[in-house]
Amino acid sequence: MKINILIIEDEQSIINQWHEKLEFYAISESPLYEISATYTDDLEQSKDRLLNQRFDAVVIDIRLKSRPGEIPNRHGNNIAKIVSNSTLSIMAICTAEPSTVELTEEQRSFVNVFQKGQGDVVINILNWLDSKKKMLEAVQKMQHEINGQMAKLFSRSVWPRWEYWFKHDETDDLTRSALKRHMATHLHASFINESESAHPEEYYFIPPLRENLNTGDIVSIESKYYVLITPRCDLARGQNNTFQLINLLSMKETWDENHQIIASEEESGRRKEQAKREIKKIINHNDKSPKAHFIPQIKLNNDNILGPFLAQFNYMINEENTLTFKNMILENRIATLSNEFLPSLVERLGTYFSRIGTPDYSHPE
Repeated sequence: MKINILIIEDEQSIINQWHEKLEFYAISESPLYEISATYTDDLEQSKDRLLNQRFDAVVIDIRLKSRPGEIPNRHGNNIAKIVSNSTLSIMAICTAEPSTVELTEEQRSFVNVFQKGQGDVVINILNWLDSKKKMLEAVQKMQHEINGQMAKLFSRSVWPRWEYWFKHDETDDLTRSALKRHMATHLHASFINESESAHPEEYYFIPPLRENLNTGDIVSIESKYYVLITPRCDLARGQNNTFQLINLLSMKETWDENHQIIASEEESGRRKEQAKREIKKIINHNDKSPKAHFIPQIKLNNDNILGPFLAQFNYMINEENTLTFKNMILENRIATLSNEFLPSLVERLGTYFSRIGTPDYSHPE
């Protein structure tokens, strides 16, 4: 597997170590990667490389080369922001002063910090890269397939119809926005039917993508969980006088208990079959109840897994759209149902309220 690494380092002795260790890595027994390394030593050169080339991994020193007369800098922190915001590269920070590293809470979950002087830092980073092989393979394949679909769309549709995309009375900004939406729709349509099953991570955006409230936001209110079902158009225009939220009933205790029964070697086959039926009942919207909708587990991290839940259509709360309540639910969002799975919730909710029903008819004999 070939990978490209950008090594941002201004200390020549460390750069020499990288050259030496990469040569040894290449001739070692069964290396996992064929590594192509690029070296930079200052902010501007690094920024240019990151914005114009593709790298699988980036190794960053915090203090980089300064111009004559400049005080020591922490430009590596600026580069870390560029990597996070503009690339799909995994990132390692290599510094003699870990206290100078400035990472957001999100960055801390995927950025590794290696301290110079604590062991062989280059070998430690190479070992860390080896441990990320599955991730790097998945990202490379994903990028390859997305680029392939984009190329097909442009060659078959966009280029032949270019004159229709750019009309004289339209602004470039309008066309660029339209192209982005068209591209996203095309990619979604191309990949959605590749598999009949969905991965649990597909159900949610964690953390929520939008800065503002959105239909499908899952919020925590006084240790209970709710899903926001106020129409998206009303939320976007600020025209909602109230918020509508559906209660989420946690099925975690029942879910975990039945999975433990299935995994146990001491339980009878009969008990295991019963446990499987109970799990299936939950997944099938509480045995196909019109009042409930199954929502999978939300894995916030390895130590905090919520649910699964049953959205209870018959337990809806309406709250006045006050600034206090709006800010409270905005601050307590934990996830958002993704665009692929939100419609089924809304459709079943609509079906529940459209069921007028007919009373039992009886007549005298």
